[in-house]
Amino acid sequence: MEFFVNNLFDRRDDEAKVVDCDRILWINRDMDLVVTISIIDKNGLPKFKSLSAMELEIKNGSLMKREYDPYTKFMVSDDKLTPKEIRLRDHAWSLINEMVEIEPNVYDPTERYRMIKKACDETGKGKNSFYKYLHYYWTGGKMVNALLPRFRKCGKPGEKKNPKMKMGRQRETKKSVSPEMEGVLVNEGIRKIFDKVIRDIYLKINRRDSVRFTYTQMLKNHFAIKTEIRNKVEIPIIPPEYKVPSITQLRYHIRTHFPHRKRLVAREGEVTFSRDFRPLLGSETRKATGPGQIFEIDATVADVYLVSSDDPNQIIGRPVVYIVVDVWSHMIVGFYVGLEGPSWQGIMMALENTAVNKVEFCAQYDIPIQPEDWPCHHMPESFYADRGEMESKNADSLAKALGIKLKNAPPYRADLKGIVEQQFRTLNLTLQPWMPGAVKKEYAKRGGPDYVLDAKLTLKDFTAMFIERILYRNNSHYMEHYPLDKAQAKDNVRPIARELWFWGVAHNHFLKEIHPDIVRLNVLPEKKVTASREGIYFEGMYFGSEELVRQGWFVKGKSIKTVIAYDRRCMNHVYVKTDNGRSFIKCFLLDKSSRYRDLSLEEIKESRYQEKLNRSIYRSTELQEEVALSAKLEAIVDKASKRMDEEIDTSLTKTERKSDIQKQRAEERDRIRKAQSYELDKSQTVTEGQEDNITSNDTYRPKSKLGLLASIKTKEERNYG
Repeated sequence: MEFFVNNLFDRRDDEAKVVDCDRILWINRDMDLVVTISIIDKNGLPKFKSLSAMELEIKNGSLMKREYDPYTKFMVSDDKLTPKEIRLRDHAWSLINEMVEIEPNVYDPTERYRMIKKACDETGKGKNSFYKYLHYYWTGGKMVNALLPRFRKCGKPGEKKNPKMKMGRQRETKKSVSPEMEGVLVNEGIRKIFDKVIRDIYLKINRRDSVRFTYTQMLKNHFAIKTEIRNKVEIPIIPPEYKVPSITQLRYHIRTHFPHRKRLVAREGEVTFSRDFRPLLGSETRKATGPGQIFEIDATVADVYLVSSDDPNQIIGRPVVYIVVDVWSHMIVGFYVGLEGPSWQGIMMALENTAVNKVEFCAQYDIPIQPEDWPCHHMPESFYADRGEMESKNADSLAKALGIKLKNAPPYRADLKGIVEQQFRTLNLTLQPWMPGAVKKEYAKRGGPDYVLDAKLTLKDFTAMFIERILYRNNSHYMEHYPLDKAQAKDNVRPIARELWFWGVAHNHFLKEIHPDIVRLNVLPEKKVTASREGIYFEGMYFGSEELVRQGWFVKGKSIKTVIAYDRRCMNHVYVKTDNGRSFIKCFLLDKSSRYRDLSLEEIKESRYQEKLNRSIYRSTELQEEVALSAKLEAIVDKASKRMDEEIDTSLTKTERKSDIQKQRAEERDRIRKAQSYELDKSQTVTEGQEDNITSNDTYRPKSKLGLLASIKTKEERNYG
């Protein structure tokens, strides 16, 4: 390694920590000598060393060359120095300029002592001054400016100055009027008052009180000597102006004791500072290294009023717009225009649109495009969104099933999603001249036109306009401030979203191709439910599927817990998630729940609530009838009990009462049969005199088998006892 004068070398220990730093002052290669001085040791002096020994230390790694010289800060021109600094520097140089030229003798301790003793005798200065200036000169790289005074190191570290007399420029009143009007010396007591009023008033968050207001409050609260009643108001009386601190002194205290960043954070708040005042040194585009690494998504309310597609006389308000933007290429990869949200329902539609084929999507709005005009039908590695929609169980399902990371900006930090926010601003402003019903600030003037009544566009019309604007933005807009890198510049890539997209896909991308149905499945809300022999039960409805029947789900005694996805806008189907959300089984609403067909979940909940409410209202009537029934039944029982008490033969034993039950049953049945027998056409009754004219038809009436057996038994008992 080559050695040169003023080279710096760090000396490191076994743990690779810097323990010293030597500067080369003089080299003699023939004699293998080198003179160095430590720039870390404040009392360090030049030392003679072996040049070969230093080379060996460099090879061993204990000595390493330092590239940055900390004393380059003294390399300034004289026009940037004060007259006092120049005067002190030149005086120090006049004391040592002759001896530093005598090399290498001046580096020898004995020779140096003789030179300094001689200079002390000639100038009357102490030897410490010479040693100090020599040390400054050698450690500072043998520059004259290294002798500049170290004013910043004056005073005791950590302690404030307490001057005996007022510092700074004299007041005109002292010079022209009276020496007594020189003003107030700011001592420790006044500094404490300054600190208190600054913290309590000037730095109070979201107040933004001025220094003038803070100064006035300070005089009123801390420097009043008495009070007077003026117009029934107590007025504080302060001393003359030259006997109180000035507003300039307060401003100086704020400037020197409270850094600008601390003042901004205290007055504006940490969130506002981070959003509006933080340094803007990076590039948001460079957060991603290729297409699909980060998609930003956000929503806003469009600045236009729309009308109903069924009745143009009905104004339906302003639509909600969701936009999904690729951070790396600034390509708009998906969007949604509707009346949902901002909510999960809206963001769900935007995520679904991100994965669909854009040719088929645009065809729904009679806009023919080629696949290369909007080649975006992918999912990213991660989504970056606001807190809210992406902090939910629905979002967690999307992340787990599809392997997509979800990141959320802190509260009130829309600036961290600057790319998508700028897209909103650009699209709103560029579409405004063509949109009847657009919100315009100048229309808010008194007597101005009412932009709400100018509304003519339907939701489909506005969506078609939005698609056309996105196609222009993606395919033709030249982004002047896009930070192209060297590889892109070498390939002559223009900062147009589509060109950047294709170039990024060819070189390094993070895009995922996922079927739109799987995306839809995992953006739909999910619920853990139970399947029984009656079907899958959810919110009072039953669902089933032939596939699940074949798998043996709906069998008595078998209960299965499963996770379903559902679209709350129409509950005709639910979807049983399988393979961790990468597949599904479609289930249909069963006939027993057909009354809920074509209804939304909200309508179903309302219907069930009304049913429950009606049951609750009818419950009082039902309870009354239950009480009445109980009373009626008890009356019947009481009547029977009384009759039994009157007619029962108490002489019969229990055995006698229980005997011949079958016989008695048969006799009772015959009696009931006769009583319940039909007689048709009862209006034709038989009168006396007509009976002889009626021919009797004797018919055979078979006896009951039970009756026959009973008569035989009775006869046998009579004959044989």
